[in-house]
Amino acid sequence: MGEEALEFDVRKDCFGRQVVLAVSRASRPHDAPKPRLQKTTSPEKCFFCPGNEHLTPPEIDRIEVEGRWEVRCFPNKFPAFHLSSRKAYGRHEVIVETPDHQKTLSELSVENLKDYLSMLARRMQSAKEDSRIKYVSIFKNEGQAAGASLEHSHSQLVAMGFVPPYVQKMAKKKAVLEKMWGSDKKRRWHENENFFAFCPKVSRFPYETWIAPKNSLNSLLELDEGLLFSLASCLKDVLGAIDSELGYKPYNLLFHSAPFQASSFPFHLEILPRSSTWAGFEFATGVVMSSSLPEQCAKHLSDRLPK
Repeated sequence: MGEEALEFDVRKDCFGRQVVLAVSRASRPHDAPKPRLQKTTSPEKCFFCPGNEHLTPPEIDRIEVEGRWEVRCFPNKFPAFHLSSRKAYGRHEVIVETPDHQKTLSELSVENLKDYLSMLARRMQSAKEDSRIKYVSIFKNEGQAAGASLEHSHSQLVAMGFVPPYVQKMAKKKAVLEKMWGSDKKRRWHENENFFAFCPKVSRFPYETWIAPKNSLNSLLELDEGLLFSLASCLKDVLGAIDSELGYKPYNLLFHSAPFQASSFPFHLEILPRSSTWAGFEFATGVVMSSSLPEQCAKHLSDRLPK
């Protein structure tokens, strides 16, 4: 019975997501890091590289270090939401996280990551000042398989005039992450003073990892300078371990913050490595089929952390 439970399981979380675990074995060989795929676009032709700022829409905001931009923000040239739209009213912005064409988030300094998070918070605050904006979604698509159309590392912010149903459901589960901090030790694999990282019980992708605060926080807007630095440090360690384990696979990074009218929310980040592909079963049923145990993934990632 124990062996069967390990190999086959159906799990459901409080957000209504369901995963079928079909694990052929309890563990797998610990692969060596794979070579990283090199970017093929030259910096001279990259829209987001220094010197090519004229190729993007006019800049909205920037953070500078020693007179040069470190993080910059501008409107998306091909927006899904726009201030001129009646039904799709909102904003769609691009945040370029680094001027270095070759680097990804895990390779940035903690200070650079803190400035990146500060920019996200600034842009959220700007959107909040528009009374028609109800919710802001922030996400990063790293790599073509994760939906990125350009190689230079960047994130996107979408501010919209409605709250998506899934976010509304999430807002009703305020205390769930705080309970995980206290009880879910099997899948928790990293922590610092203010944040912890874990592979959720209902992981949709192998090595899926969430970063959550140890104490109650509703939104990125509630993080002061100290908390921003702490989150940046945790994010660097987590992404570094994932990139080391998977060989810089494409991934999605999602920021879940409270809608502007919500009084409570389980603020957290989700990192979804795209090491597996959803196919017919997922689209036919809405249930995800996975071949990896989150508990085992957490152990592998923990082993990748700097000693």
